[in-house]
Amino acid sequence: MSAVAAPVAAPPRRRSAVGRLIGSLRPVADLLRPYRAWVWGAIAVNVGIYAFTIASAAAGAALVGRAVVGASAQELQGLIWIVVVLVVPIAILGWLDMLVTHVMSFRLLHDLRIVLYERFRMLAPAYLLDRRSGDIARTSMADVELLELFTSHMAPPLVAALVIPLLVLIALAVIHPVLALVFLPFAVAVASVPSWLLARAQAQGDELRQELGELGANVVDAVQGTREVLAAGAADVVLDRIREQHRKIFRTSVEHGRRSGLEHASTDALVALAAIATVATAAALVLAGSMPPARFPVAIVLAIGGFAPLVAISGTFREVGQVSAAADRIQELLAAEPSVTDLVDGSPAAAVEPRIVFDDVRFSYGPDLPEVLHGASFAIEPGETVALVGPSGAGKSTLANLLLRLWDVNDGRVTIGGSDVRAFRQRDLRAMMAVVPQDVYLFHTTVRENIRLGRPDATDAEIERAAELAQARSFVEALPDGWETELGERGTTVSGGQRQRLAIARALLRDVPILVMDEAVSNLDAESERAMHAALMQVAAGRTTLLIAHRPSTIRLADRIVVVRDGTIAEVGTYEDLMGAGGALADLLADPGSTIH
Repeated sequence: MSAVAAPVAAPPRRRSAVGRLIGSLRPVADLLRPYRAWVWGAIAVNVGIYAFTIASAAAGAALVGRAVVGASAQELQGLIWIVVVLVVPIAILGWLDMLVTHVMSFRLLHDLRIVLYERFRMLAPAYLLDRRSGDIARTSMADVELLELFTSHMAPPLVAALVIPLLVLIALAVIHPVLALVFLPFAVAVASVPSWLLARAQAQGDELRQELGELGANVVDAVQGTREVLAAGAADVVLDRIREQHRKIFRTSVEHGRRSGLEHASTDALVALAAIATVATAAALVLAGSMPPARFPVAIVLAIGGFAPLVAISGTFREVGQVSAAADRIQELLAAEPSVTDLVDGSPAAAVEPRIVFDDVRFSYGPDLPEVLHGASFAIEPGETVALVGPSGAGKSTLANLLLRLWDVNDGRVTIGGSDVRAFRQRDLRAMMAVVPQDVYLFHTTVRENIRLGRPDATDAEIERAAELAQARSFVEALPDGWETELGERGTTVSGGQRQRLAIARALLRDVPILVMDEAVSNLDAESERAMHAALMQVAAGRTTLLIAHRPSTIRLADRIVVVRDGTIAEVGTYEDLMGAGGALADLLADPGSTIH
C-alpha cells in the first residue's frame, strides 16, 4: 500500500486592498460590537440620506431634461411632485442622522471611559510600573475621543459607499448599459484609493499616537514637577525635551499630510476623469441616437452623485491610520492581564477576626526580577499595633502591598482571621482596611469632600470628628473657606504635613478593623507629631494596626516591632527588649547613615 503524500501547504494568500482596509478596522469593530443596533440604525439613515438625495437630484434632472425637449406643464407636474416628495425625507433623515450617530458615539465614549477606568483599577499598580501616567491618560481621553470619528463619520458612510454606487450602477445600466460600464472602473478606483497607502497610513498613525502619548506624559511630568524643575534650575532642559518631542510630531504630521494630500488629489482626479468620461459617453450616445436626449442630465447627475459617498468616505479614511492605532492602544489596555484577580465569587461570610499572619512569604515583582522577600513570617494579633522597621528597600512596603493584595505572593501566604487573602474578593478585602500612604494624593475639590472619600455616606459631623482625631480640624477651620476650601491639584495649596493629616482623617472616617499607615507622620513637625501620636494611640485602640515607621518616636508607639532586613525578618519584639538586646533595631538607630532617624 503506497504511502499517502503529505499535503503541501498552500502559500498564504495576499489579502486584497479591501481586505487589508477592513482588517485595519477590526479593533474598532470589536469595540462597537455591543452597539450593533445603533450602528445598523446609523447605517440605514446614512444610506437613506444618500439615496433620497441622489434620487431627488435625478428626478430634478429628469424634469429639466423633459422640459428641454418641450414637455408640457401638465406632463411635468408629476415629476415636480416626485421631487417634492423625495426632498422631504432628506431633512427628516438628516435630523435622525445627527441624533443616532452622535447618541451612539457619545454612549460608546461614556461606556468605554468607564470600562477603562475600571480596567485601570484592576491593573494598578503593577501595570503602571513600566508605563507613564500621562500616556495612559491620553489613551483614556484622546484615543477614546478619536473613536467618535469612526462611529460618526466612518462606519455608516462606509456601508453607504458600498450600497449607493451599486444602486447607481443599476440605474445607469437601465438608462444605457454603456454608461454603467464607464462608471464601474472609476467607482472601483475611487473606492480603492484609501487602501493604496494603507500600510504607510497605519505606520504613521501608530507613530503619531505614540509620540502624542509621549508628549502628553512629558507635559504632565513638567506640570506636576514644576517646583522640582525650578528648584533644580532645569527648566531649559525640560523645555528642550518638549521641543524635541514637538519636532518629532511635526515631522510625522508633515508625512501624514503628504500622504493624505496624495490620496485627496488622486480621488479628485479620478472623480474629474469619471465626470468627463460620463459626459462624453452620454453625449456620444445621444448624438448616435442610442439614448433619448431627456435622459442626458439624469445620467450625468446619477454618475456624479454615485461618487459622493465614495469621496466622503475617502476623505475620512485618510485618518484611518490614527483611528486604527487608537483602537489598538485601547484594545491593548482592555486585553492586559491584571496581576491580581478575584479567585472566588464570595468572601468568608462570618465576621473575620482581624488577626494578620505572614507565613513564609516569598515574592518578586516579576519573573526576571530578584526576589524581594525571602520567607518572611510574623503575626499581628487583633487590636495590636505592630511597627515594620528597616532600611529602604528592605521589603516593608511590599509586605503592606501583599496584605492589601495589590500583588500576590509567589510562595507562602498572607492570612486574615485564618483565611488566605486570596479567599476574599478584592473589594471585600480592602473594605476591611484603611490605608494612609506616605505619598498622599488629594483631589481638586473641597476639604470636606476629600475626607468624605473615605466613606461617601458620612455626615458632616463624622467628617469633622475624624479631622479632629487626625489633628486637622484647627488648620482646616483656619483656611479661607474652612471646610469648603477647594484644595489645589494633589493638594498643593496645603503643606505636606497638612496633607498627611487630611489623609489620616480620611482613613479614620472609614472606621474599619485594620489600619495600615506607611510612615504617615513623616511630614509633621515636632508639635504636630506629638498631637498625632496621642491621636494614633486613641484610634489604634481596638484596631489591628500596621505601621511602617522610621522615626524612633513613632516606633515606640507600637506594641511590638518587626525589623525587616534584606527581605527577611531579622527580629521581633518590644522596643525595650530589642534595644536591650543590641540587635538589628539598635544597629539601625545607631547608624547615622540609616533611613531610621
